[in-house]
Amino acid sequence: MATVITIASGKGGVGKSSLATNFALRLQKSSGRALLVDSDLLMANSHILLDLQPEFDLIDVLQARCTLREAIEVVDGGLSVLAGRTGASVAIDKVEDPLQSVLSELRQLKDAFSYIVVDAPAGAGQDLINTLANSDRVLIVLLAQATSFVDAYALIKNSYLERGIAEYSVVVNMVNSERQARAVFENFSYTVKAFLPVGLTYAGHFKHRREIYESSIKCVPIVQMEDKHEQIKNFDLVLRQILHAPHNALRHDPMPLNISG
Repeated sequence: MATVITIASGKGGVGKSSLATNFALRLQKSSGRALLVDSDLLMANSHILLDLQPEFDLIDVLQARCTLREAIEVVDGGLSVLAGRTGASVAIDKVEDPLQSVLSELRQLKDAFSYIVVDAPAGAGQDLINTLANSDRVLIVLLAQATSFVDAYALIKNSYLERGIAEYSVVVNMVNSERQARAVFENFSYTVKAFLPVGLTYAGHFKHRREIYESSIKCVPIVQMEDKHEQIKNFDLVLRQILHAPHNALRHDPMPLNISG
């Protein structure tokens, strides 16, 4: 059964889609069986970063216009992709979170994938929290910004209170140095643990580099660019930290909070 890694953040613009795409490509390189799922139903970006124009997408699956297998496309390097949709206005009729059934079906595709990387939409909505609860690893992308701190804390708080999600990895993006990244993480971790009984694991950092910006302009993920050995090594290092972090154990009866966070 596949290991599901969901990349999330409280706010948009933190580089989440770029990280998810590059992580998925590296897992495909190492395992040969990786799937990237962009679960943003209206503002998806991952397929754009891969220069992919899919025939079908996740909305088509949810609206029964195609099967799940028909919506999965393979890009250069062998990575499988289930794209979301960008700039569309659609209404999804639902009683329950539709993505839960999709993730469950993906897990059950026998011998299909070793890893499923989910590029989650920004925010702290119920659908996102349900996706996190159905994941084996949850990665929070954090910036050295007050708004990123507040929104990431809100996501973790809601996830813990709603579904008892108690373990998270954290990567600090767009920093100048490892020292800055660790200081950002320690500050964030201290704040979160003052209010919530959850575990946070430092997964690493990514520096603010022009190459990353250029890769999004060129629609070529940085791990597929030539002579980017240092950046590729860093992606692999962060992936190892994520996979060795504590499993996403759910506390079905979350501990009550004595103070308001």
